[in-house]
Parts: sequence; C-alpha cells; structure tokens
Amino acid sequence: MAVKIVTDSTSDIPQEVARELDITVVPLNVRFGQESFLDGVEISSEVFFQRLAAAESLPATSQPSPGVFLEVYQRLLSQGHQVVSIHISEHLSGTLNSARQAKEEMGDAAVEIIDSLQASMGLGLVVTAAAQAVRGGASYQEAVQAARGAMGEVQVFAVLDTLEYLQKGGRVGKVRALVGSLLRMRPIITVREGIVHSLSIARSRAQGVQYLITVAEERAPLKQAAVVFSTTSQEADELVERLRPLVTGGRVMRARFGPVLGTYVGPGSWGMALQSEKKDALS
Repeated sequence: MAVKIVTDSTSDIPQEVARELDITVVPLNVRFGQESFLDGVEISSEVFFQRLAAAESLPATSQPSPGVFLEVYQRLLSQGHQVVSIHISEHLSGTLNSARQAKEEMGDAAVEIIDSLQASMGLGLVVTAAAQAVRGGASYQEAVQAARGAMGEVQVFAVLDTLEYLQKGGRVGKVRALVGSLLRMRPIITVREGIVHSLSIARSRAQGVQYLITVAEERAPLKQAAVVFSTTSQEADELVERLRPLVTGGRVMRARFGPVLGTYVGPGSWGMALQSEKKDALS
C-alpha cells in the first residue's frame, strides 16, 4: 500500500516536479465569458495572460466540484493507496470545502484533508515536503506530519505590479489599499494564517528583489525555495540565482503563476516561497 499526495492547481507546482514526485494535481476552473477552461490543463499560463491583457473584465474562477475530488480519491483508493490531500487556504478558495465534501461521502476511507493556509508555491512547498517524505519511505501518518510540519516553516511573498487585480477579485484580505500603488509603487504581500497581508511597498523592481532577498537571508538556511512569476521572468531569474546559496542543496524551483492565481496577482508580478530550517522564522 502506497501513500499518494493530492493537491490543486493553485499550488503552481511545475509539471515536471509533479511528475517527479508523483503528485496528483486537481485543476480549478477559469472562465472568460462563456468559455470555461481547466487551470493548467486546457489553458496555459502563457495563453491566459495574453487573454487577460485583452479582456474587458476579470475572468471568473471556481473550485473543482466535490465529484471531481471523489473520482480522484476513489481511483487512488481502488488501487490500494492512502491519500493525503493538501490544498489552498479555505479563506481564499472553496476548493478545500469541495475536498471535504468528497471525503465525507467516503466515510472512514484513508483520506486526510489538509488546509495548507497557503497559496501558490507556499502551498507547493508544503505539498513537495510531504511528497519527498513519501518518496523517502514515510508512512501515511508520517506524510501527514511532514505536511503539517512544513506548514509552520513555509511562507510565500509576492511583489505585485498593482493591487487592481486583487481588489477586483475580492481577495484583498488584510492588504491595505496603498496610496503608493497609484504612484506606480509596487505592493509586497504575503499569506499568513491563510489570509493575504501587505508587508511593504517597493519603489522599483530592483528594490522589490532586494526586499525579498533580505527576507530570505533572515530565514536562511532554507530547506526548500521556489520562485514564481506571471509574465516577466527577469526578476524571477535573478531571484533564483541569489537564493541558491541560501538553500541546502542549492535547488530552487522556478514556477509560473497559473491562470487561477494569475487572475488575482495580474501581469508583471513575481515572488518566492521559502521553507526555513528555523522554527521561528515566520512573520
């Protein structure tokens, strides 16, 4: 009997990493008018951001139905597996509720549902921590413990080109409507306890990179790190290189905001997710 890790497409985990670690990714939905697409399956990030730039209104997003999760869980269980299903914060999406409803229909089945209290590669690092534990021989309960342990070590940060998309999408959370954003200053945000919070503003993209590097240095050494971007990769590439010395083993994942999260962070955004080896590193 094997343990299988399930997540959703808001994790932004690169497809090659999902294949390498045998992670099942359940897609959310994004809709332009009457056209609906499965996030990362029927529409790529590249095509999505092209359409977003030309769209007159913000696309709509929605979580997978409980039936979609039920089908995934039943398939894995029928193969003799146990399931650890880790998802985006319930404060940001109804995805976790759909997963819970599917679990309820299955009674005492070996399916553990976990709210990561994160999004994007913050969720992604919690998921990969659990998947790496499984690859190392972890039991079902040990995989659950690995995920929950990583939740206390992981944080995601992003530099946005504008707050416009978060505000229009209703995902502002604790982010202040910074006057500076009207002057082309760039908001820097994080996710804490499942809610989006503002941290600072950057007067330039270079200042934003330096802010994130300073944050990473304060949390080093790092178990894992990932860099994520929407439409421009220059800052992401710089962050990857500058983060490598801070990560045990030197590996930094490079990812892209998928269509669902791209709806809210918008074009020109980039950031990072860190898993610190320090137990008190989160802020």
